[in-house]
Amino acid sequence: EEILGVLVPRLTDLTKSDCIWQRICWRLVECVPDRWMEAVVLGFVQRAPGADVLSRLLGNLVVKNKKAQFVVTQKILLLQYGHTTAVLQNLLGYLSLDGLRRTLLLRVLQELLETWSSSSAVKHSPAEQQLYISKAILICLSHLKEPEIESCRQELLMSMMEGMKCHLDSNLPQLRHLGMVVAESISLKINTEGPVLKFEYEEDDETRELKSLLVQTPSFYVAPSLPDDDRSEKAGAALPLVPESNEKSYTAAPVMPDEESDAELDSDDDLIPYDMSEDKELKIKAPVYIRDCIEVLTGTRSEDVDKWEATVKALESLVRKNPAATREVSVELAKILLHLEEKTCIEGFVELRQRAQVAVLTTDPIPVAKYLTSQFYSLNYSLRQRMDILDVSALTS
Repeated sequence: EEILGVLVPRLTDLTKSDCIWQRICWRLVECVPDRWMEAVVLGFVQRAPGADVLSRLLGNLVVKNKKAQFVVTQKILLLQYGHTTAVLQNLLGYLSLDGLRRTLLLRVLQELLETWSSSSAVKHSPAEQQLYISKAILICLSHLKEPEIESCRQELLMSMMEGMKCHLDSNLPQLRHLGMVVAESISLKINTEGPVLKFEYEEDDETRELKSLLVQTPSFYVAPSLPDDDRSEKAGAALPLVPESNEKSYTAAPVMPDEESDAELDSDDDLIPYDMSEDKELKIKAPVYIRDCIEVLTGTRSEDVDKWEATVKALESLVRKNPAATREVSVELAKILLHLEEKTCIEGFVELRQRAQVAVLTTDPIPVAKYLTSQFYSLNYSLRQRMDILDVSALTS
């Protein structure tokens, strides 16, 4: 800590206008052994006066070094919650300042939302950690550009609905309040031209701080000219990223249709609806074999979404009816369920997944229990997945 306390301010000054020193600094941090990487990265993040400075000092370290990537995208954000808001702003701002790192920013946002919308995490995590994760989500949202919001609008909407339900169901007023603020902020981001969520609650200092995080503070750092082979690594670091929603009100009212639109809608009311009483709804049949279920759940074709939904709903009963077939692939199936993400808006998805996990563990307890316990302390698992392991083990016992 003493070394970094002297080193970081000195490197900050040296790299301000000298691209040679920038490259020296990048090389210096890239050569740090893995066992010291966490302490070094955290020290830089805590002591850098801003995200632009951190970008100067670390370069694309998180893209090149797996240990640094784990510390930045997992440990600081999902496995710890004692860092200040300034540290979160430094860290997430750093990820947003380069095209290569922005993919990590989107992945981090997805994992944060996954944890925020997990009923298990809401029930068992400390309120301080819930607040910490909420702050990180809002800071991530402040850095999103319109094309990025458009590409993940549906995922944001689904996470907002799941997370809002989990938080409003909580018996703790602080968590309910937190869920309202975050849900309002997500709604404001994804509905820039339409109606947004608005809850009735009393604003306090915590609420005002959370809402302020959605408005990104511009960065005035201007990158020095770099050699041709390094320009791509610093692309994006020279320009401030100001979200388009900065000038929009947080209490935007629903857009009301004008008189002409009302007239057009009224004119359609006289049309006679088509008689669909005799039509039969086509039902997708769920797989009848365990191995077919595995194939559907691991498939990537978009046209199989209906079959995927039917499989998720039928999996628990299929596992219990076919214990012999389940034991042949029990560990593989447990792994798939542990990593299973929601492809479509399916009611009660979290409960369906959990019941299927319990069924697999009950059917073949020894190998599946060994697998789950071995994965609990492994790297690259989100808080939601670790809580799933605990919940499934408790329900089975």
